[in-house]
Amino acid sequence: MKNKKPAFTLVEVLISITLLSLVLMALYKSADILRKSNLHLFHYLEKSTNTLKGSTSLYMDLMHADYNITINTEDKFHRLTINRTTNSIHGLAQAKVVWLVYKENNTLLRIEGGKYSIPLKSEEKVEIDVIAKHLELFKIYKSKNKTKILAMIKVKGQEAQIFMTQNLPLKPIKQHENNTSRDKP
Repeated sequence: MKNKKPAFTLVEVLISITLLSLVLMALYKSADILRKSNLHLFHYLEKSTNTLKGSTSLYMDLMHADYNITINTEDKFHRLTINRTTNSIHGLAQAKVVWLVYKENNTLLRIEGGKYSIPLKSEEKVEIDVIAKHLELFKIYKSKNKTKILAMIKVKGQEAQIFMTQNLPLKPIKQHENNTSRDKP
């Protein structure tokens, strides 16, 4: 009698190759779905991050502002003037910041400088940052007691961003001197 070694038959090898190819196709399809999902999420986050930068700057300007905040209604957009804020993008200790919508492409601008007036004169030095283009809404509302500000920003093709700042100062904050008295022995 001959001793037979166990081996795979041709049919068994073909079946295992077919099953392996089905598993690999399913893995490839799920990896492709995951890649498309990540790409979609990346584009969504990229679009929302651009708008968030402007909202964050506006929020920080308001939170670091003194009591002197003026809101003017011009056409369908508001103009916000903060006479003194310590939130400076360009390294000023105290900055005057104006948020306004430029008529060309409804562009939201942030103007930062020392002492200046709108319209700007040629000798005034300011920094102008473009925050967003194709603005549909830029409204700022102050509460009756003037301690809260509601801001609404909407860029075309994006969701509206709405936030409220609270506990704004009503008058200048006085600096208290720390008088430390040492106890005499």
